Amino acid sequence: MTKSFQLTMILKGILLATVLALLLSVVFGIVLSYTSVPESDLFLNIIFGFSVFAASFITAHQAGTKGLYYGLAIGLGFSLIVLILSAVLWSDAPSWLRMGEKAVIALVSGGIGGIIGVLFPNT
Repeated sequence: MTKSFQLTMILKGILLATVLALLLSVVFGIVLSYTSVPESDLFLNIIFGFSVFAASFITAHQAGTKGLYYGLAIGLGFSLIVLILSAVLWSDAPSWLRMGEKAVIALVSGGIGGIIGVLFPNT
C-alpha cells in the first residue's frame, strides 16, 4: 500500500524552512554585529539552502516516500514565500536574477534533502 502525497506535510515543511531561515538569519546578524565577519550573499545563500535542505529532509523522512516530490514542493513553496515577502517589504522590484538563483538553490537543496530523507533509515 502506497502512501498518498500529503499537502499538510508540505505546508509544515515550508513553515519549518521559514522558521529555520529566520533563526539562522538572527544568528548570522548577531555574528555580524559582534565580529569582523564581512556581510556576503554567500552566507545568505547558505542559510537559504540549508533551511530548505533540513526541512525537506525532515518532511521526507516522516513521509517515508516520494522524497524528491516533497523536497521540490518545499523548495518551490519557500521560494514563493520569499518572493512574496520581498515584493511586499521592499519598495523596489526584486532582482529576477537573484530570485532565479534562490529558486535554483531551493529546488536543488530541497530535492537532495528529500531524497536523502527517504533513504535515511528509521531508528
